[in-house]
Amino acid sequence: MSEIKITRYDPRKDKEELENLVKDFEYRLGEVDLGKFAKELEARLKDLRLRNSMVLAREEEKLVGAGFFSIWNDYLGRQTCVLHDVIVRKEDAFKKGIEESIVREVFSYLTKTMKIDSVTVYAKKRGDTNLQSIFMKLGVKKSDWELYEKSL
Repeated sequence: MSEIKITRYDPRKDKEELENLVKDFEYRLGEVDLGKFAKELEARLKDLRLRNSMVLAREEEKLVGAGFFSIWNDYLGRQTCVLHDVIVRKEDAFKKGIEESIVREVFSYLTKTMKIDSVTVYAKKRGDTNLQSIFMKLGVKKSDWELYEKSL
């Protein structure tokens, strides 16, 4: 098994490979709008802290995983940080530690660079037991909040 190397997003050389990884992740996300994803990448490039927050995992120079978070202020001005799905290809994810390496690096970046001390993480209640196991291993506890969803 080769070593997993954690890097930061470089728009000059990683864009196409990252878009392909996201497209391959449709097995967990459902249909992906790559146009919207490309616009979000461009928006994040304008802020160096957000660009550097896009954590990539490579195995022998092949992009095998990525992690992202979003930060916003709620209506009371409280800062909220959300860690989204850790994106990996199904065939690359098995017992390599990719997802855990990405989550650890994102948590480190949030505390050291962004000075954030609390994060919300999303893991589907059904079907993503590996990511849920990683969160439990890293001390992430279930929230009291229940999320609801409605298509408009």
